[in-house]
Amino acid sequence: MSAQTASAIRLHGDDHVATALRALKAGETVRLANAGDIAVSEDIGICHKFAVVAVATGERVKKYGEVIGVASADIAPGEHVHVHNLESLRAQNLASQA
Repeated sequence: MSAQTASAIRLHGDDHVATALRALKAGETVRLANAGDIAVSEDIGICHKFAVVAVATGERVKKYGEVIGVASADIAPGEHVHVHNLESLRAQNLASQA
């Protein structure tokens, strides 16, 4: 399946998140370009991230095969991953420099 027919894409096999390629509705089963299907538990905006695996509070979250931040709350598969449950590494670095 190509990214053109998928609803979301997981960019690297180690990623905890996928990125929506269109707006997604809560309860929808999403076809990932390279990682199977997953049901999203809430509305996800286009280009926003959602978890493809469970992530525990304090766990490092990967996208692009790289750590992008730390979970500030438990995140279930299919849940939106954004500022309400992810503290970015950039924000952590800025805070430590202040």
